[in-house]
Amino acid sequence: MSWRPPSLLVLGFMGVFAALVVTTPAVSRADEPDLTEARDQFKRGAELAKDAQWAAALAAFERSAKLKPHAWTTYNIGVCERALGQYVRARKTFTRALEQRGKDGELPDSTALDIQKFQGEIGALVATLDITIEPSDARIAVDGQPLEVVSRDGERPVALAGTLAAGTGRQVPAADFRVLLDPGHHVFVIAREGFSDAVHAEDVRPGDRRALHLSLDRLPATLHVAADRTNAVVTVDDLDVGVAPVTLLRPAGKHRVLVRRAGFLPYETDAVVRPGQRVELVANLREDKPSLLSRWWFWTAAGVVVTGAALTTYALTRPEPERPAVNGGGLDWTVRAP
Repeated sequence: MSWRPPSLLVLGFMGVFAALVVTTPAVSRADEPDLTEARDQFKRGAELAKDAQWAAALAAFERSAKLKPHAWTTYNIGVCERALGQYVRARKTFTRALEQRGKDGELPDSTALDIQKFQGEIGALVATLDITIEPSDARIAVDGQPLEVVSRDGERPVALAGTLAAGTGRQVPAADFRVLLDPGHHVFVIAREGFSDAVHAEDVRPGDRRALHLSLDRLPATLHVAADRTNAVVTVDDLDVGVAPVTLLRPAGKHRVLVRRAGFLPYETDAVVRPGQRVELVANLREDKPSLLSRWWFWTAAGVVVTGAALTTYALTRPEPERPAVNGGGLDWTVRAP
């Protein structure tokens, strides 16, 4: 639902416009071309504001402020932002207008009182989310804009949503922090290397104050195992996962990889992988060539050689046999052969 400011604001705009016309030289000097453009943009913003064309008026005032900063212009920017429901931005802008007023006294006391009234009104409309996020170094963006951290004091750092230009998320200030944001529908995008990006939608009402927990899931690692031989079986952490090449997802950490094929020496290694990392292994399988001592024919031939050697050794080393004593019979005589 659109919000139309009371007539007091329109009158205020006209008063501001008149004041600027009075205080701005009728003809700008040649060395101040930006002053003329700033005045023209201010006039355009004031006319658009009379017709409640707040977005167009805001753009005109912002162009004027870029060329020639002025407390009145900053104040008008805040009024436009407030009218558009950009309460967080408006409160920040009004604070800046008061700071500019303090430096050069460009705003009257009545306008300063209006600003304080607006800020009190805005304080009741801004929503507050106390966010807890895991992991604590994740990046976050709200509605396509990074958060603006404005305070790191106290129990939680405080950040503003919707005050910075569109861009990618920035690292959160802490694991627990507070976000001030406009009422309405918001989209949070959280990201971190090694984790799945998360998108969270949140609807907040004016003055809401509640806690919000956001977390990311770790990405699994990708493990690709190939071999230089066909029909090689891959085992990961004692589980057969197929014939190489295989690609599988595994949690981050250390994994035991074994690649086997009959007739080849097994390939074994420990693969250490990080979340979201892809690791490729190529198993170089070497042919299993048995040693000479492991072949059957070697031991058969060796047995023959050993047996022959043993017999030869025995023949060479056996002692000369002793003849038994000759029996002389009853006459006790013997005949010796020559």
